[in-house]
Amino acid sequence: MSPDDWLTLALTPIESAPVYEFRAREDEYIPFKNASAGQQATALLKTLLNQPGPPLIIDQPEENLDNPVMSEIVNQLWDAKRLRQIVFVSHNANLVVNGYAELVAWFGYRTTGNESRGTVKGVGAIEIEDAREAKK
Repeated sequence: MSPDDWLTLALTPIESAPVYEFRAREDEYIPFKNASAGQQATALLKTLLNQPGPPLIIDQPEENLDNPVMSEIVNQLWDAKRLRQIVFVSHNANLVVNGYAELVAWFGYRTTGNESRGTVKGVGAIEIEDAREAKK
């Protein structure tokens, strides 16, 4: 395309735009922008976990999610791991244990109370006792 064609395309008004909705309950939909942070996170996580693609890296996916939703996400992880590599940074043991993490890394702090100076304390499979006991 020529620069003029790109400019014409860029200035062409869009006559319709998609409207995203969140299904709050059976036959009850609300605009996605009006959904709570937890509802939005649930929808996005379920969408991302349900498609193949490059590695997926998510920081604290459990944030804003209640326990029943976390249980659904953990169950979906089993199938999602067949579609793509998934890396979660989490403080939720349910995600690690019930999602059957294949590799766990846990961290400590060089100076107590200074979370900005973390160090890797260990890495291992969930079957290794050190990995299972790392929360202690």
